[in-house]
Amino acid sequence: MMNDLDIKSLVAELTVVRVRYELPDTSAFIRYQPRYDEDPNTLKVHHYDGEIPLSCTNTGEFTLKALVNELRYAYVLVHLFPDESAMNFYLSGLDNGLAQLEFIGGSYDFNRLWISSGISNCGIPMAIFLGKRHAVNGQPSVSLVDHREESAGKLVYRAIGGAGDHVGEDFYNQD
Repeated sequence: MMNDLDIKSLVAELTVVRVRYELPDTSAFIRYQPRYDEDPNTLKVHHYDGEIPLSCTNTGEFTLKALVNELRYAYVLVHLFPDESAMNFYLSGLDNGLAQLEFIGGSYDFNRLWISSGISNCGIPMAIFLGKRHAVNGQPSVSLVDHREESAGKLVYRAIGGAGDHVGEDFYNQD
C-alpha cells in the first residue's frame, strides 16, 4: 500500500495536478489539486467565496520536484494525512481560525491563501496550500508535511527552485 512507502519513494510517486477553472465572466484561475476531476463543481477549495466555475481543464501533472519549476512567485505546501477524517479535522480548525479572524475585523487577505484537498494519486488524503510569494531565499519552493504519524505534522521534504531547471531537494530526518 502507498501509505506504507518511505518518504523518498512517496515523493517520487506523488503528483499534483494543475487545473484551470473558467468563470462565467471569461476570466479563469489556476488551482493545484490532488487529482483531476472533470466536474468543476467538485472543486474543494477552502475559503473560496467566488463564482462557481463553468468548466475546468487539466493543464499539467507534476511530481513535487517538477512542480517547483512551474512556480514563479509562489510556494506550495503539501500535507499528507492518515485518513480523510484527520485531514478534515485539520482543515476545519484552519477554516474556523480564519473565520474568527475575519469576524473580529482582521484584515487577512483570503484570496492569498488557496487550499485544496482530496485523495492523491497514491490514495493518501492530501491538502495543498498555495501561497503567493517566494518562500525560501527568494525562490519558489514545494514542501511536504507528513501528518500520518504525528497529528501536528513534520516537514519531511522540500524542493527549492534554482537557476533554470536546477532544483535543490532536501529530505528531512524523521527522527
